[in-house]
Amino acid sequence: MSQAEIIEARSFDYVPENERHGNVTNQIQLWFMVNANLITLFTGAVGSLYKLDLLWTLVAILLGSVFGTLFQAFHGAQGPRMGLPQMIQSRVQFGSRGAVIPLVAAMLSQFGFAIFLIQTGAQSIVDVTRIDHTSLFQVSFAIAAMIIAIIGYRLVLRVEKFASYATLINLVFLTIAALVVLPIRPMLSHQHFMFVPFLAQFGASATYQIAIAPIVSDYTRYLPTKTKGSTVSAAVFCGTLLSAIWLESLGAALSIAFPNIDVIASIRNMGDSFGFGLGAATMVVAAISCLITCAITFYSGTVALLSAAEAFRPIRSTIGLRAVTIVGCGALVVAAVLLMPANILDSFSAFLSILAYFLIPWTAVNLTDYYFVRRGAFSISDIMRPDGGIYGRWGISGIVSYAIGFVAMIPFFSTSLYTGPIAVMLGKADIAFSVGLVVSTSIYVFLMRNFDFLSELKLVACAKLNTIDNHDAVNSGESTDRYTTAANS
Repeated sequence: MSQAEIIEARSFDYVPENERHGNVTNQIQLWFMVNANLITLFTGAVGSLYKLDLLWTLVAILLGSVFGTLFQAFHGAQGPRMGLPQMIQSRVQFGSRGAVIPLVAAMLSQFGFAIFLIQTGAQSIVDVTRIDHTSLFQVSFAIAAMIIAIIGYRLVLRVEKFASYATLINLVFLTIAALVVLPIRPMLSHQHFMFVPFLAQFGASATYQIAIAPIVSDYTRYLPTKTKGSTVSAAVFCGTLLSAIWLESLGAALSIAFPNIDVIASIRNMGDSFGFGLGAATMVVAAISCLITCAITFYSGTVALLSAAEAFRPIRSTIGLRAVTIVGCGALVVAAVLLMPANILDSFSAFLSILAYFLIPWTAVNLTDYYFVRRGAFSISDIMRPDGGIYGRWGISGIVSYAIGFVAMIPFFSTSLYTGPIAVMLGKADIAFSVGLVVSTSIYVFLMRNFDFLSELKLVACAKLNTIDNHDAVNSGESTDRYTTAANS
């Protein structure tokens, strides 16, 4: 096996057909594992912070997760069709340089998630070993995640294939333990609906799912082009929704049963109370899950960073470049981890809100354009040009829609740093995500009302510009047409 076959070289560039592999089952396992980590428990604990009872917390988790996952899953179909990572596709709506705006937001969100994953994973290791060398574990954990990210997608799939079975078994036993150890029936019998806490939990669950949207095509792009888009979206939807609802529900039950104990400590205590070494086993599985997801965030954060940089200067995707970028960014993440406080719940809740504010206008514009405006008809070779080709350097409609959507959300912001006036009137309930989606979508549809789809479709179909990677095209015997995707007739 050559080095290129072991270590992935691609980052922001197109994946040719001869390198496509995997199947829908792999995708279900991958997306199940993305949420199957302990930080998902924190999302389910938001309702308890507002004193919401268990039943209504579970309802809010279910509805919020379904709502957020719908937006996330629709991005999945873009991967096999376009063969490109998620965020570089934004060049169609925002222009090659205008896309830097959502690219930077996506990059920061992925590396931000890595911070929490490293903290949580290292704490799991400390909990199992009872060795209080948290900083050492954090650094070691980050290095391991960087190595997985450098080796790339094939290793991630192999590791997640086996880890998903262990995680699923662990979750089944944890659920049984919760039914045995926790006072579930009394907690469910106490029912009192409160609008603001319900909305807070709904928003947290929805934005947690939407926050994954910027990385979806990073992994679905490796599927063969013939893979049906609806099947891919269904795989992403089912995989990530199952783990999100499952873990968040456990987090809700634990936070209500043990309001004065950190959810990580409480899940360990519950496992120990149940017996059979479940507490220690849970921490081991949790550490592995956090490690895999951390590697994914390093991978996607690096892809977003290189995609942004490539808009200003042509960059050739190589193993060395990707490895150096991952290590450099990983070092900054480790520094941030070592400087963060041990209690991350409050920070994580604020982080979720910030993620939503920056990512929601982007997902609204991107999905509206893909499904309703251009209907999947894109020139890949033009997307990969630093000057944007037919899409230009600055996509005014996309940028304006994003900006107006973001500004419209400000009065609805509800975080520990800033609470908007309308959010105050609503009892600090955070509905900014719904405002951003509606406003950005509406503005983009309005600005693109005179878009000449047929004229651009002709340009897409006749694209004879440079290929994304001429070397790949020559070796695989593909023509420049291969780098052009058009809507099905």
